Amino acid sequence: MKTRCLLIMIVCAVLIGYPCHAAAAATEYFSAALSAESVYPGETVRVELSANSGALAEGEQPAAFRARLEYDSARLHFLRTETSDQIQSGAFQFYDDGESVTGVYACDGLSAPKLNGVCITFVFAVPEDADPGSAGVAVHVDQTADWTERLLPQYDRETPLSFSIKPALSQDASLLSLVPSTGRLRPDFSSDIAEYELQVGSNISSVKFQADAADGGAVRVNRQSLQRAGETTEIVVTVTAENKKSKSQYLIRVNRSESPGSAEPEESAKPAASSSPEKQSTGKQTAEKPTSSQKSSGSTSSKASGSSSSKSASSKSSLKASSKSTSSLAAANPGTAAEPEAVQTGGTRNLYIVGGQTDSLPIWILACCVVVLTALTAWNAWNNRGKR
Repeated sequence: MKTRCLLIMIVCAVLIGYPCHAAAAATEYFSAALSAESVYPGETVRVELSANSGALAEGEQPAAFRARLEYDSARLHFLRTETSDQIQSGAFQFYDDGESVTGVYACDGLSAPKLNGVCITFVFAVPEDADPGSAGVAVHVDQTADWTERLLPQYDRETPLSFSIKPALSQDASLLSLVPSTGRLRPDFSSDIAEYELQVGSNISSVKFQADAADGGAVRVNRQSLQRAGETTEIVVTVTAENKKSKSQYLIRVNRSESPGSAEPEESAKPAASSSPEKQSTGKQTAEKPTSSQKSSGSTSSKASGSSSSKSASSKSSLKASSKSTSSLAAANPGTAAEPEAVQTGGTRNLYIVGGQTDSLPIWILACCVVVLTALTAWNAWNNRGKR
Protein backbone atom coordinates (compact mmCIF):
# COMPACT_ATOMS: atom_id res chain seq x y z
CA MET A 1 0.00 0.00 0.00
CA LYS A 2 2.80 2.33 0.84
CA THR A 3 4.54 1.45 -2.42
CA ARG A 4 1.40 2.16 -4.39
CA CYS A 5 0.98 5.57 -2.76
CA LEU A 6 4.60 6.37 -3.45
CA LEU A 7 4.21 5.50 -7.13
CA ILE A 8 1.08 7.61 -7.38
CA MET A 9 2.90 10.56 -5.88
CA ILE A 10 5.79 10.16 -8.33
CA VAL A 11 3.45 10.04 -11.30
CA CYS A 12 1.59 13.12 -10.09
CA ALA A 13 4.85 14.96 -9.63
CA VAL A 14 5.94 14.06 -13.14
CA LEU A 15 2.59 15.09 -14.59
CA ILE A 16 2.63 18.35 -12.67
CA GLY A 17 6.28 19.11 -13.40
CA TYR A 18 6.18 18.32 -17.11
CA PRO A 19 3.62 20.97 -18.02
CA CYS A 20 5.64 23.49 -16.03
CA HIS A 21 8.78 22.48 -17.89
CA ALA A 22 6.93 22.65 -21.21
CA ALA A 23 5.56 26.03 -20.31
CA ALA A 24 9.07 27.19 -19.44
CA ALA A 25 10.33 25.84 -22.75
CA ALA A 26 7.45 27.46 -24.59
CA THR A 27 8.16 30.82 -22.98
CA GLU A 28 8.63 33.51 -25.59
CA TYR A 29 12.37 33.76 -25.68
CA PHE A 30 12.20 36.23 -28.57
CA SER A 31 9.79 39.14 -28.78
CA ALA A 32 9.47 41.93 -31.31
CA ALA A 33 7.88 45.38 -30.93
CA LEU A 34 7.61 48.71 -32.72
CA SER A 35 8.86 51.97 -31.23
CA ALA A 36 5.68 53.81 -32.34
CA GLU A 37 2.19 52.88 -33.43
CA SER A 38 1.80 55.82 -35.80
CA VAL A 39 4.33 57.95 -37.67
CA TYR A 40 4.45 60.81 -40.17
CA PRO A 41 6.10 60.63 -43.59
CA GLY A 42 9.78 61.41 -43.21
CA GLU A 43 10.02 59.88 -39.74
CA THR A 44 11.67 56.60 -38.75
CA VAL A 45 10.24 53.28 -37.56
CA ARG A 46 12.28 51.09 -35.20
CA VAL A 47 11.68 47.34 -34.86
CA GLU A 48 13.20 46.09 -31.60
CA LEU A 49 14.06 42.40 -31.17
CA SER A 50 14.37 41.33 -27.52
CA ALA A 51 15.46 38.10 -25.78
CA ASN A 52 14.65 36.62 -22.37
CA SER A 53 17.31 34.18 -21.21
CA GLY A 54 16.00 34.24 -17.66
CA ALA A 55 13.13 31.90 -18.64
CA LEU A 56 15.41 29.21 -20.09
CA ALA A 57 17.38 26.38 -18.56
CA GLU A 58 21.17 26.59 -18.47
CA GLY A 59 21.66 24.02 -21.25
CA GLU A 60 19.13 25.59 -23.59
CA GLN A 61 20.66 29.00 -24.13
CA PRO A 62 20.49 29.82 -27.88
CA ALA A 63 23.90 30.40 -29.43
CA ALA A 64 22.64 31.17 -32.96
CA PHE A 65 19.47 32.23 -34.75
CA ARG A 66 18.23 33.91 -37.90
CA ALA A 67 15.97 36.99 -37.99
CA ARG A 68 14.15 37.93 -41.17
CA LEU A 69 11.94 41.03 -41.56
CA GLU A 70 9.56 41.45 -44.50
CA TYR A 71 8.27 44.99 -45.27
CA ASP A 72 6.48 46.99 -47.96
CA SER A 73 9.09 48.88 -49.95
CA ALA A 74 6.50 51.52 -50.93
CA ARG A 75 5.95 52.39 -47.27
CA LEU A 76 9.36 51.70 -45.72
CA HIS A 77 13.01 52.03 -46.61
CA PHE A 78 15.53 50.02 -44.63
CA LEU A 79 18.29 52.17 -43.12
CA ARG A 80 20.48 50.20 -40.70
CA THR A 81 20.69 47.86 -37.70
CA GLU A 82 21.77 48.71 -34.16
CA THR A 83 23.07 46.08 -31.71
CA SER A 84 23.44 46.29 -27.94
CA ASP A 85 26.62 45.59 -26.00
CA GLN A 86 25.45 42.01 -25.44
CA ILE A 87 26.08 41.21 -29.11
CA GLN A 88 29.75 40.59 -29.74
CA SER A 89 31.43 42.54 -32.49
CA GLY A 90 30.98 40.68 -35.77
CA ALA A 91 28.55 38.18 -34.28
CA PHE A 92 25.59 39.60 -36.24
CA GLN A 93 25.59 39.99 -40.02
CA PHE A 94 22.71 41.14 -42.25
CA TYR A 95 21.75 41.96 -45.82
CA ASP A 96 18.80 43.74 -47.45
CA ASP A 97 17.21 42.98 -50.82
CA GLY A 98 14.73 45.89 -50.91
CA GLU A 99 11.74 43.91 -49.66
CA SER A 100 13.20 42.01 -46.72
CA VAL A 101 16.22 42.24 -44.47
CA THR A 102 17.84 39.08 -43.11
CA GLY A 103 20.29 38.90 -40.22
CA VAL A 104 22.19 35.95 -38.77
CA TYR A 105 23.53 35.76 -35.23
CA ALA A 106 26.24 33.28 -34.25
CA CYS A 107 28.09 33.81 -30.98
CA ASP A 108 31.78 33.05 -30.52
CA GLY A 109 33.51 31.87 -27.34
CA LEU A 110 33.27 29.09 -24.84
CA SER A 111 29.53 29.26 -24.19
CA ALA A 112 26.38 30.99 -25.39
CA PRO A 113 25.84 34.37 -23.70
CA LYS A 114 22.59 35.00 -21.90
CA LEU A 115 20.77 37.63 -23.95
CA ASN A 116 18.26 39.78 -22.09
CA GLY A 117 16.31 42.82 -23.21
CA VAL A 118 16.60 44.61 -26.55
CA CYS A 119 19.56 43.15 -28.39
CA ILE A 120 19.00 44.07 -32.07
CA THR A 121 17.12 47.05 -33.56
CA PHE A 122 16.13 47.37 -37.23
CA VAL A 123 15.66 51.01 -38.34
CA PHE A 124 13.35 51.93 -41.24
CA ALA A 125 12.40 55.29 -42.77
CA VAL A 126 8.96 56.32 -44.01
CA PRO A 127 9.25 58.05 -47.40
CA GLU A 128 8.11 61.68 -47.69
CA ASP A 129 5.60 60.71 -50.39
CA ALA A 130 4.21 57.69 -48.54
CA ASP A 131 0.44 57.43 -48.71
CA PRO A 132 -1.33 57.60 -45.37
CA GLY A 133 -2.83 54.39 -44.00
CA SER A 134 -1.79 51.18 -42.30
CA ALA A 135 1.52 49.43 -42.87
CA GLY A 136 3.22 46.42 -41.36
CA VAL A 137 6.41 44.45 -40.80
CA ALA A 138 6.54 40.67 -40.38
CA VAL A 139 9.32 39.44 -38.06
CA HIS A 140 10.46 35.80 -38.38
CA VAL A 141 12.97 34.23 -35.97
CA ASP A 142 14.01 30.68 -36.84
CA GLN A 143 16.94 28.27 -37.02
CA THR A 144 17.56 28.74 -33.31
CA ALA A 145 20.37 26.47 -32.07
CA ASP A 146 22.30 25.92 -28.84
CA TRP A 147 26.07 25.81 -28.33
CA THR A 148 26.24 22.20 -29.62
CA GLU A 149 24.42 23.21 -32.83
CA ARG A 150 21.30 21.42 -31.69
CA LEU A 151 18.22 23.07 -33.11
CA LEU A 152 15.71 24.53 -30.66
CA PRO A 153 12.56 24.92 -32.75
CA GLN A 154 10.48 25.69 -29.66
CA TYR A 155 12.07 29.13 -29.59
CA ASP A 156 11.32 30.02 -33.20
CA ARG A 157 8.83 32.81 -33.47
CA GLU A 158 6.82 34.76 -36.06
CA THR A 159 5.43 38.17 -35.08
CA PRO A 160 3.37 40.45 -37.35
CA LEU A 161 3.68 44.14 -36.48
CA SER A 162 1.43 46.88 -37.80
CA PHE A 163 1.44 50.66 -37.57
CA SER A 164 -0.26 53.59 -39.28
CA ILE A 165 1.16 56.33 -41.45
CA LYS A 166 -0.43 59.68 -40.75
CA PRO A 167 -1.16 62.24 -43.47
CA ALA A 168 1.89 64.28 -44.31
CA LEU A 169 2.41 67.42 -42.23
CA SER A 170 1.76 70.68 -43.95
CA GLN A 171 4.70 72.56 -45.45
CA ASP A 172 2.78 75.83 -45.64
CA ALA A 173 4.60 78.51 -43.60
CA SER A 174 2.39 81.48 -44.48
CA LEU A 175 0.14 83.71 -42.40
CA LEU A 176 -3.61 83.86 -42.75
CA SER A 177 -3.97 87.16 -40.88
CA LEU A 178 -1.80 89.82 -39.23
CA VAL A 179 -3.59 92.51 -37.19
CA PRO A 180 -1.72 95.13 -35.10
CA SER A 181 -3.11 96.30 -31.77
CA THR A 182 -3.02 99.90 -33.05
CA GLY A 183 -2.73 101.58 -36.43
CA ARG A 184 -3.12 100.04 -39.85
CA LEU A 185 -0.63 98.15 -42.00
CA ARG A 186 0.52 99.67 -45.26
CA PRO A 187 -0.04 98.02 -47.66
CA ASP A 188 -3.02 95.98 -46.53
CA PHE A 189 -2.09 92.51 -45.31
CA SER A 190 -1.64 89.71 -47.80
CA SER A 191 0.05 86.37 -47.20
CA ASP A 192 2.18 86.99 -50.30
CA ILE A 193 3.56 90.36 -49.07
CA ALA A 194 6.50 90.09 -46.67
CA GLU A 195 7.18 93.76 -45.72
CA TYR A 196 4.85 96.37 -44.20
CA GLU A 197 4.85 99.89 -42.71
CA LEU A 198 2.96 100.89 -39.58
CA GLN A 199 2.55 104.48 -38.32
CA VAL A 200 1.79 105.03 -34.61
CA GLY A 201 1.61 108.03 -32.31
CA SER A 202 4.39 109.22 -30.04
CA ASN A 203 2.46 108.01 -26.99
CA ILE A 204 2.52 104.37 -28.19
CA SER A 205 5.41 102.47 -26.61
CA SER A 206 4.54 98.90 -27.70
CA VAL A 207 2.57 97.10 -30.41
CA LYS A 208 1.12 93.59 -30.28
CA PHE A 209 0.12 91.51 -33.29
CA GLN A 210 -2.63 88.94 -33.66
CA ALA A 211 -1.22 86.46 -36.18
CA ASP A 212 -2.78 83.22 -37.42
CA ALA A 213 -0.67 80.66 -39.30
CA ALA A 214 -1.94 78.27 -41.94
CA ASP A 215 -2.49 74.54 -41.33
CA GLY A 216 -1.28 74.26 -37.75
CA GLY A 217 1.86 76.37 -38.15
CA ALA A 218 3.46 78.22 -35.24
CA VAL A 219 4.00 82.00 -35.04
CA ARG A 220 6.70 83.87 -33.11
CA VAL A 221 7.04 87.69 -32.84
CA ASN A 222 10.54 88.84 -31.89
CA ARG A 223 9.48 91.95 -29.89
CA GLN A 224 6.64 94.25 -28.79
CA SER A 225 8.39 97.31 -27.37
CA LEU A 226 9.19 100.25 -29.66
CA GLN A 227 12.16 102.56 -29.96
CA ARG A 228 12.00 106.16 -28.77
CA ALA A 229 9.62 108.68 -30.30
CA GLY A 230 10.74 109.72 -33.77
CA GLU A 231 12.52 106.39 -34.47
CA THR A 232 11.66 103.28 -36.51
CA THR A 233 11.41 99.79 -34.98
CA GLU A 234 11.67 96.64 -37.09
CA ILE A 235 9.48 93.77 -35.87
CA VAL A 236 9.95 90.29 -37.38
CA VAL A 237 7.17 87.69 -37.41
CA THR A 238 8.50 84.15 -37.97
CA VAL A 239 6.17 81.38 -39.12
CA THR A 240 7.14 77.70 -38.77
CA ALA A 241 5.14 75.19 -40.79
CA GLU A 242 3.49 72.15 -39.25
CA ASN A 243 6.33 69.89 -40.44
CA LYS A 244 8.81 71.97 -38.37
CA LYS A 245 11.02 72.36 -41.44
CA SER A 246 9.56 75.11 -43.62
CA LYS A 247 9.83 78.68 -42.31
CA SER A 248 8.98 82.20 -43.50
CA GLN A 249 9.34 85.71 -42.11
CA TYR A 250 7.32 88.93 -42.27
CA LEU A 251 8.90 92.34 -41.56
CA ILE A 252 6.94 95.28 -40.09
CA ARG A 253 8.62 98.69 -39.81
CA VAL A 254 6.85 100.62 -37.06
CA ASN A 255 7.38 104.40 -37.38
CA ARG A 256 6.80 106.15 -34.08
CA SER A 257 5.93 109.87 -34.41
CA GLU A 258 7.98 112.56 -32.69
CA SER A 259 6.63 113.85 -29.41
CA PRO A 260 5.10 117.38 -29.59
CA GLY A 261 7.31 118.61 -26.74
CA SER A 262 10.51 117.95 -28.68
CA ALA A 263 9.45 120.21 -31.59
CA GLU A 264 8.38 123.26 -29.51
CA PRO A 265 11.84 124.45 -28.38
CA GLU A 266 13.05 124.61 -31.97
CA GLU A 267 10.09 126.72 -33.07
CA SER A 268 10.27 129.06 -30.09
CA ALA A 269 13.99 129.49 -30.54
CA LYS A 270 13.62 130.99 -34.00
CA PRO A 271 11.99 134.30 -32.97
CA ALA A 272 14.34 134.59 -29.99
CA ALA A 273 17.43 134.03 -32.13
CA SER A 274 16.36 136.65 -34.65
CA SER A 275 15.91 139.54 -32.27
CA SER A 276 14.41 141.68 -34.96
CA PRO A 277 15.80 145.06 -35.79
CA GLU A 278 12.31 145.72 -37.12
CA LYS A 279 10.95 145.58 -33.57
CA GLN A 280 13.70 147.93 -32.42
CA SER A 281 12.92 150.32 -35.24
CA THR A 282 9.23 150.18 -34.43
CA GLY A 283 10.15 150.86 -30.82
CA LYS A 284 12.10 153.90 -31.91
CA GLN A 285 9.23 155.09 -34.02
CA THR A 286 6.83 154.79 -31.14
CA ALA A 287 9.32 156.57 -28.92
CA GLU A 288 9.74 159.39 -31.37
CA LYS A 289 6.04 160.18 -31.40
CA PRO A 290 5.15 162.37 -28.44
CA THR A 291 2.17 161.34 -26.41
CA SER A 292 -0.86 163.52 -25.83
CA SER A 293 0.27 164.23 -22.29
CA GLN A 294 3.67 165.31 -23.57
CA LYS A 295 2.00 167.60 -26.11
CA SER A 296 -0.13 169.18 -23.44
CA SER A 297 2.86 169.64 -21.16
CA GLY A 298 4.78 171.21 -24.08
CA SER A 299 2.00 173.69 -24.78
CA THR A 300 1.69 174.70 -21.16
CA SER A 301 5.49 175.02 -20.82
CA SER A 302 5.56 177.59 -23.72
CA LYS A 303 3.06 179.79 -21.85
CA ALA A 304 4.83 179.44 -18.50
CA SER A 305 7.15 182.05 -17.01
CA GLY A 306 10.92 182.01 -16.77
CA SER A 307 10.75 179.95 -13.60
CA SER A 308 9.14 177.11 -15.46
CA SER A 309 11.77 177.32 -18.18
CA SER A 310 14.48 177.02 -15.54
CA LYS A 311 12.75 173.92 -14.20
CA SER A 312 12.72 172.39 -17.67
CA ALA A 313 16.40 173.22 -18.08
CA SER A 314 17.21 171.48 -14.81
CA SER A 315 15.16 168.47 -15.86
CA LYS A 316 17.04 168.38 -19.15
CA SER A 317 20.36 168.41 -17.35
CA SER A 318 19.16 165.58 -15.07
CA LEU A 319 18.13 163.57 -18.12
CA LYS A 320 21.56 164.06 -19.64
CA ALA A 321 23.16 162.97 -16.39
CA SER A 322 20.93 159.90 -16.24
CA SER A 323 21.81 159.01 -19.82
CA LYS A 324 25.50 159.30 -18.98
CA SER A 325 25.06 157.06 -15.94
CA THR A 326 23.18 154.54 -18.07
CA SER A 327 25.95 154.53 -20.67
CA SER A 328 28.56 154.06 -17.94
CA LEU A 329 26.57 151.10 -16.52
CA ALA A 330 26.31 149.58 -19.98
CA ALA A 331 30.06 149.93 -20.43
CA ALA A 332 30.63 148.28 -17.05
CA ASN A 333 28.27 145.41 -17.97
CA PRO A 334 28.79 144.67 -21.67
CA GLY A 335 26.68 141.50 -21.45
CA THR A 336 23.49 143.39 -20.68
CA ALA A 337 21.37 144.89 -23.40
CA ALA A 338 21.69 148.66 -23.77
CA GLU A 339 18.65 150.78 -22.97
CA PRO A 340 17.16 152.68 -25.95
CA GLU A 341 18.20 156.33 -26.18
CA ALA A 342 15.69 159.17 -25.79
CA VAL A 343 15.22 161.34 -28.85
CA GLN A 344 14.10 164.95 -28.54
CA THR A 345 12.01 166.55 -31.22
CA GLY A 346 10.40 169.97 -31.24
CA GLY A 347 11.75 170.91 -27.78
CA THR A 348 9.68 168.28 -25.98
CA ARG A 349 10.86 165.39 -23.83
CA ASN A 350 10.47 161.86 -25.21
CA LEU A 351 10.50 158.91 -22.74
CA TYR A 352 10.15 155.13 -23.23
CA ILE A 353 7.15 153.77 -21.42
CA VAL A 354 7.73 150.06 -20.63
CA GLY A 355 5.08 147.59 -19.52
CA GLY A 356 2.12 148.90 -21.48
CA GLN A 357 1.29 151.78 -19.07
CA THR A 358 -1.24 154.44 -19.96
CA ASP A 359 -0.41 157.83 -21.43
CA SER A 360 -1.42 159.70 -18.25
CA LEU A 361 1.79 158.97 -16.27
CA PRO A 362 1.87 160.89 -12.97
CA ILE A 363 4.59 163.55 -12.79
CA TRP A 364 5.72 162.42 -9.32
CA ILE A 365 6.82 159.04 -10.73
CA LEU A 366 9.04 160.84 -13.23
CA ALA A 367 10.44 163.02 -10.46
CA CYS A 368 11.27 159.95 -8.36
CA CYS A 369 13.05 158.34 -11.28
CA VAL A 370 15.11 161.50 -11.84
CA VAL A 371 16.06 161.65 -8.15
CA VAL A 372 17.08 157.96 -8.11
CA LEU A 373 19.14 158.26 -11.27
CA THR A 374 20.83 161.44 -9.95
CA ALA A 375 21.69 159.69 -6.68
CA LEU A 376 23.14 156.69 -8.55
CA THR A 377 25.23 159.00 -10.74
CA ALA A 378 26.57 160.86 -7.75
CA TRP A 379 27.36 157.59 -5.94
CA ASN A 380 29.17 156.27 -8.97
CA ALA A 381 31.18 159.47 -9.36
CA TRP A 382 32.13 159.37 -5.65
CA ASN A 383 33.37 155.80 -5.90
CA ASN A 384 35.36 156.53 -9.03
CA ARG A 385 36.99 159.54 -7.38
CA GLY A 386 38.14 157.39 -4.48
CA LYS A 387 39.68 154.81 -6.86
CA ARG A 388 41.57 157.46 -8.77
